[in-house]
Amino acid sequence: MTKTKNNTNGCFFVGVGFFLIIGIFLFLSIVFPFPEGAALVISVVAAGFLTIKWLGLPSKKSLLQVALFLIFGFIVLKAGHSFLTSLSVNTDRQLSPEEGVTKTMKRIENDSVLVFESHRDWQDNYGSSYSASLIVRARDYTKLHNHINKYPPADVPNFWGKLYQYIDKKDGPALDLVIAEFARINGERNLNQMEFAEMVVTCVQDIPYSLVFSEACLPAENYEDSIKQVLIDCPACCIGNVAYGIQNPVSFLQNLKGDCDTRTVLIYSILKHFDYDVAILNSDFYRHSIIGINIPAKGDHKIYKGKKYKVWETTTKYFEAGELPYSFDDITHWNVVLTSK
Repeated sequence: MTKTKNNTNGCFFVGVGFFLIIGIFLFLSIVFPFPEGAALVISVVAAGFLTIKWLGLPSKKSLLQVALFLIFGFIVLKAGHSFLTSLSVNTDRQLSPEEGVTKTMKRIENDSVLVFESHRDWQDNYGSSYSASLIVRARDYTKLHNHINKYPPADVPNFWGKLYQYIDKKDGPALDLVIAEFARINGERNLNQMEFAEMVVTCVQDIPYSLVFSEACLPAENYEDSIKQVLIDCPACCIGNVAYGIQNPVSFLQNLKGDCDTRTVLIYSILKHFDYDVAILNSDFYRHSIIGINIPAKGDHKIYKGKKYKVWETTTKYFEAGELPYSFDDITHWNVVLTSK
């Protein structure tokens, strides 16, 4: 039986291990991709095993140094991953707008009903896979798709919060088939509170981004760089002449073209139905809208009326509760405009 050798050069051990962690993490994140948390854990364990296999154990005096460098490497990788993910916000929006929405007849409560249906297959941020059919009735779409046009413009405090509340009230009852589908998944999987919210939000994150303008969509060269790039990559990823630049949830599910607040209102309505304490946060500075959820979780939050709302980006994949893109992660620029409780 051979005795495990000791490597007294702790610095060399740490250096090799650190670069192995980075290499394995990038491989898992880019090639597969693995969820961030799983990729980090696997990277640290695999790098430690390989380094010990090649170099042997470090001396006892170097163990503390090794542990500190591994912790440092873990923090650096997490920060770097968040930064790279934030840079991918626009590139994730380059997907085709053709999402397979079909107009078909469905048997609902012993009646044949004309519906708009899209089948979704997606993974949450922890690798769990889901499938669902997002369905809205054609008659509900006909009734509701222009209702925001009737909302009276007014120079009042918290205009956007009041508009979102109006949309939720009008569209909420027509989301019953979507709500029933999420309830079905919950019943089959027995999800806890965080897992259910993760399932709903990642479903919406998985829908490719589209611009929604109150004016007509113009050619790409007429816009600033961020919008211009979206339209260059996907010229059809824009819907124009929509009141206030937001689609109501039923219209969004009919064509799957949605920007930030189009998504936040849909998620707000769904999670509100399931009795979550959920909020919509807007930023005039960033010109963006996100979800906040009052739930035990790590990460960034906005305190509002004594409650901590974990912020959540909805326009692109891989963002978890409490995590925002690097380009708009200053919490001071975010304001709660609507809460469900």
